[in-house]
Amino acid sequence: MDKMRPILVVDDVEAICTFISTVLQGNGYMQVDTASDSAEVMARVCRKDYQLILMDIKLPKVDGLELLSILREEIPEVKIVMCSADTSEETVNLSYEIGAVGFLEKPVTPMSLLSLMERL
Repeated sequence: MDKMRPILVVDDVEAICTFISTVLQGNGYMQVDTASDSAEVMARVCRKDYQLILMDIKLPKVDGLELLSILREEIPEVKIVMCSADTSEETVNLSYEIGAVGFLEKPVTPMSLLSLMERL
C-alpha cells in the first residue's frame, strides 16, 4: 500500500473515523479523508483518486453493501475493505461476493488495522 496515495474512511460515527485516521496517519499514511454517508462518499470519489476505501456496512440512507456495489461499478480499480461488528459468515461472504478485498471486524484495533494494511 502506497503511503502517499489517499485513503477514504467511511463511518457514520465520527469517533471511529477519527480513530482509524489517527492510527493510519500515525503510521505514515499521509492522506486520510473521512466521510459519514453515501452522498459524501460519492462526492469525494469524484474529486480524488483513492487507493483504498475502508467502509462501515451500517450507514444511513444507503447501506455499505449497496454502496460497495455502486462503487465496484463506478471505480472498479479501488480497493474496498468493509468494516462491521457483524462477522456472520453470511455478511462476510456477501461483502467478498460484491467485491470487497478485505473485511475488518469492529471494534477495530490498531493491530488489526495495520495488519490488514500490510496485506493489501
